[in-house]
Amino acid sequence: MNFDAFRDGHGTTPWENPERGGRHLQSINIAPLKGVLESDPVRSKLLRLLIDDGGWVTTTDLLKAGRQVRSIMGAVTVGTILTGLNELVSSRLILSRTSMNSGIDWAEWRINPDWLEPTRKLVQMLSRPRIHTSEAVIHEKIQRRLSDME
Repeated sequence: MNFDAFRDGHGTTPWENPERGGRHLQSINIAPLKGVLESDPVRSKLLRLLIDDGGWVTTTDLLKAGRQVRSIMGAVTVGTILTGLNELVSSRLILSRTSMNSGIDWAEWRINPDWLEPTRKLVQMLSRPRIHTSEAVIHEKIQRRLSDME
């Protein structure tokens, strides 16, 4: 029995993006970035700049952003941080290239376009204000009442 008439393009596998010429997307786990973004303000600042721009960002721009958080920082540190983020997620989440036109052998960086939206969503999730759990709210009310009784 032939079901080709019922497929209508639904036969592509879920990890295949037909708009990219049938190229398979590499699966990565960006969850480890959560801990890094929460614990290291420099890494967080650099990753947020890459996410906000979405295109190629120069090492100079990343260096300026990093120095807003940590004044003593060099270009090698930027490269080390971004390479470390790739190693953390075991992927090419952050891509790099060098520009020979500028005369300076400094790299440009960007988030892999395939993983830009999921990374943006992770950062947005971490940027949301924290909601108190019901237990925390109850605990605060009890503490206020106890202090009012004294």
